[in-house]
Amino acid sequence: MKELSLNGSGWSGLRLALSLSLMKGEPVVIRDGVNVLTSDPAYMPLYDDIKRFLFRTNCGTIAESGEDVAFCPETIMPGRYNIETGNFSSITELELFLLPALFVRGSRSVINFTGVTHSQVSYPTVFLKETLFGLIEECGFYASMNMKRFGYYGSGGGSAESRIYPAEKKICSGLLEPRDVTLEGVRIFVARMDMSLADREKDYVLKNINVPDSKVQVVEIRDADGFGNSIQAYMKYGPVNVILSRDMEIYNSAGDLVFDEARYYSALASLREDIMLFARTGRLPRNIVAEIIPYMMISNSTVPAAFADTWSSGICRQLGI
Repeated sequence: MKELSLNGSGWSGLRLALSLSLMKGEPVVIRDGVNVLTSDPAYMPLYDDIKRFLFRTNCGTIAESGEDVAFCPETIMPGRYNIETGNFSSITELELFLLPALFVRGSRSVINFTGVTHSQVSYPTVFLKETLFGLIEECGFYASMNMKRFGYYGSGGGSAESRIYPAEKKICSGLLEPRDVTLEGVRIFVARMDMSLADREKDYVLKNINVPDSKVQVVEIRDADGFGNSIQAYMKYGPVNVILSRDMEIYNSAGDLVFDEARYYSALASLREDIMLFARTGRLPRNIVAEIIPYMMISNSTVPAAFADTWSSGICRQLGI
């Protein structure tokens, strides 16, 4: 088994290591993987969903051994899958785990998801549809994500369909270079909560972010199983829509109601900082860069020297990508 080091990349690194191992069909031991899982109670439900999928589809065995995670993958076949997440998990995390392996198969795959579409521990499904897929298309990777029903962290009940097509890998240049960035608008989603919350968020956006009233939209979600609150900024990065978002933490992974006013305003402030930095520099946020780099390396595109030490490029190199 090949030994992999996460080098402090946390859950995202562990998920990527498992994902690339599945793509290559190469058994791995991920050092300190268990320590990552126990570092935050929110990570174990994400990991359990991956384990459950692998068990039900016979796509490999995964186990904890001391402080490490060992994974022996089997071939994942293209086809149609029905996947349900736990109520404290994320459709996006399962999709990110499966994408590389399904991209390199010879025919299309369709995944019908049910569960959590909006989670504070991951990206919303619209990020995949608008941002990730728009960016990696430049490297020859094509996929779609269609959310059909909202499902918030703590209650689930959402649904989405993804279609993943065989890659037509091509060299992409300039993908991570600065581009003209504009803020196109902000959307505020509230499900089964007092709408005064949305009014306060809109007031904060108008006072602290350079966007006119006409471009701030409040949407009340009536068809959802539980409470939820999301804010999404739509940024134009060249031809690609980049979604910067925050899903407010209403429940923790134990199901406790933890909505807190201070944490709420901290999330709004950090979103504002991300928006302003992106607009000022024209450079993609580093967390998005880290998600894109594996696809650049799989397609044999050159990763700019400024991003050569990104944690995701390090995991790719360890697996010979």
